[in-house]
Amino acid sequence: MSSANLTQAETAHRASAVNVHSYTVDVDVRDARDQASQTFRVTSTIELTTAKPDTWVDFIGEVDDVLVDGEAWPFHHDGARIQLTGLPAERCAVTVRGRGHYSRTGEGLHRFVDPADGETYLYTQYEPADARRVFPNFEQPDMRAPFTFSLTGPSDWWLGSNQPEASREEVEPGVVRVEFSPTPTLSTYITCLCAGPYHRVDDTWRGKIELALLCRQSMARYLDAEELFRLTKAGLDWFTEAFGEYPWGKYDQIFVPEYNLGAMENPGLVTFTESYLFRSPATPAQLQARANTLVHEMSHMWFGDLVVPRWWGDLWLKESFAEFMGSHVSVEACGFKEGWVNFASNRKVGAYLADSMPTTHPVVADIPDLEAAKTNFDRITYSKGASALTQLVHYVGLDAFLAGCRRYFAQHAFGAATLADFIAALDAEAARDLSGWVEAWLRTAGHDTLSAQTRVEDGVIAELLVRRDFEGAGDPEADRPHATTVGLYVLDGDRLVLDARHEVLVEGPETPVAEAVGGRAPDVVLVNDLDRTFARVSLDPHSRATLLDHIGSLKALARAVAWSALWADVRAGALPPADFVGAVLSSGERQTGVLASILQRALVALDRYSDGHEARWRDGCRANLMAAEPGSAEQMLWAKAYLSAASLAPEDVRWVLNGEVPGLDVSVDISWAAWESLATQGSATDVELDAALNADDTAAGRTAHLRAVHSRPDAEVKEEAWRRAHSVGGETNDAVGALLAGFNALGQEHLRQPFAERYFERLESVWRDQPIEIAMRLVSGGFPADGHEDGYRWLAEHPDAPATLRRLVTEATHESAVADRVRRGPDVGPATFS
Repeated sequence: MSSANLTQAETAHRASAVNVHSYTVDVDVRDARDQASQTFRVTSTIELTTAKPDTWVDFIGEVDDVLVDGEAWPFHHDGARIQLTGLPAERCAVTVRGRGHYSRTGEGLHRFVDPADGETYLYTQYEPADARRVFPNFEQPDMRAPFTFSLTGPSDWWLGSNQPEASREEVEPGVVRVEFSPTPTLSTYITCLCAGPYHRVDDTWRGKIELALLCRQSMARYLDAEELFRLTKAGLDWFTEAFGEYPWGKYDQIFVPEYNLGAMENPGLVTFTESYLFRSPATPAQLQARANTLVHEMSHMWFGDLVVPRWWGDLWLKESFAEFMGSHVSVEACGFKEGWVNFASNRKVGAYLADSMPTTHPVVADIPDLEAAKTNFDRITYSKGASALTQLVHYVGLDAFLAGCRRYFAQHAFGAATLADFIAALDAEAARDLSGWVEAWLRTAGHDTLSAQTRVEDGVIAELLVRRDFEGAGDPEADRPHATTVGLYVLDGDRLVLDARHEVLVEGPETPVAEAVGGRAPDVVLVNDLDRTFARVSLDPHSRATLLDHIGSLKALARAVAWSALWADVRAGALPPADFVGAVLSSGERQTGVLASILQRALVALDRYSDGHEARWRDGCRANLMAAEPGSAEQMLWAKAYLSAASLAPEDVRWVLNGEVPGLDVSVDISWAAWESLATQGSATDVELDAALNADDTAAGRTAHLRAVHSRPDAEVKEEAWRRAHSVGGETNDAVGALLAGFNALGQEHLRQPFAERYFERLESVWRDQPIEIAMRLVSGGFPADGHEDGYRWLAEHPDAPATLRRLVTEATHESAVADRVRRGPDVGPATFS
């Protein structure tokens, strides 16, 4: 194992021996504008006391020298660890001087040159362990300490960090050194540095907390500061009332390019992907998703910053809570009443998928090392964990839950904690024993299937049972209670209306719903129709058939649950993909979060799960596009769906580009979607694509152009996309994503097939030679569509391959096998997944 891949065991041993008192870190980026300059100077001084004379400091860079209390000290650096021996027993200062490398992959100190104006921008991204790419440190969350950062750079740049600027001095003409106020105790991964000619807008909250929004100069026109400040203030109002005073001084939020995440919770300087600065009209669901992310990161100021998980196995202690709070606070404080609908229709669907994989894991996961931690930032930890918390809040009550949180923060402020610590705090406030809930929901993998069995006599319900079964991956013996609802719906003309809804606590294989007896015979029985639990909902045949024709008349949250149930039936082989697609076309869905989700699933159903219905989908999308209200968000979503459908069933879409759809804003997003469709069909010339780029010669435009060019159905184009994406150190993270997207263009499996053998031959070298962010993209994005047999073979032949690589290959193999089974139809027996 590479020395860069720290294990939980060795970091726990280091933490028991070393006590870190403070960091003083100086980073010098004065030469960052010079693209020939690949490194920056850094000096890191760590005040520490150690019980053992030998330890190591983490640094992925080049070490010039090491001093202990000002004297030169012998060291050995293997590229990731600086081994030190003979350290004094008393408190000492270890100073490391060296050079870090500017990043092009979004890890460490990322450098970006804006094609719009040639300006250079820098920002850091560290989670889980990339602070060591910028400055020498002890890279583990439980070794917290105060930091004093200084940053040297051009005098006309904004230089920022977690705390406000404390002093500024000119070190040479045009170059300044800014020192920032000391931080409270922080983990290394939530420290932050940013530098560049960022556009900045200022405000305050309650007259005492300084607020700022920042972005690139060329993106300033898309920075809707009034709305973002509204959300920020609403969130701070809610969280401080619920959890106590905001503990980090200022609250800056910066939108940065080529970002690998949605956002990162660095206290005092939160980083966001600039994809949240919408260059085209945003749908209500997109606006809610942005608000969700904003308050998600804000909740981290308490969950994850004030108190950090001791190790990455307790990642849920910050991410599950933040995911829950993102939806909850966007509804309660930010005015987005359909936040939980969007959660159910989007993020939760991804959690069901992840939890059905052979690689599923408990919410509280066993994370032996950093590579495992990297892949634990998944929908199980986030969305399944948030769903478990909805059960917990329902179980103990919101007031008790918030009181337990306040107790937890008070007991562990500015420290590290574990699951046991949080449950102890909650136990002190809740009137119920939580041990069973913890074991059932946090320490088991997989999820249950809930279904209803209804016996009807003379038009009324004689018996209604809710069944709890387990199938698929995970722990079949898990005994999860489900506090949920059963909705009984009847047809009133052409509409489904709620006839009755019953609360039910499912605590065994069968739970009778006595209150339903004597009620009208339902046309649809929908378990969990208010989406209170995390389980697959299995539909009876009559309910399924009725929903296919009438799902659009349900209320939004019930629709989201019903769509998820229908999609699960498609993946299980119980519902033909064409029937799902037909329901999407005829549903009249208008809630933009639900609509965006089902449009994407319909495309997957056509592209991966079935053949022969592409023209029907294209024509249906075009009809819905023309029938949608002009200028509406639904019209825009149907336009994008039509443009992608035309990639599968070729049709000249220039009429959309030419403005022939009444009311449709032919925005940059629509324009690039059209050009990608035409390129995928082989109908876009180089001259046309270059003209599209000239019209939008921005960072996003260049990425879209790269994707469109490599979407063309040409073997040489695919070879170029493959070569460039796999070139070590050759492309940025965003460019690799665009190249892989073009390589995987719709309907071009025959062009990708020749790469299958090369893919499996190079898996281990890709994992070894590429940065992990790029390697993960290449492993997941390069997997052959029909590669499950080769995937099983590779896994059998490489039992000792890195565990995280095996996990990614296992997941891709599983999905390929699911697609193969669904394509072959219901008469094919269930696949055997290894």
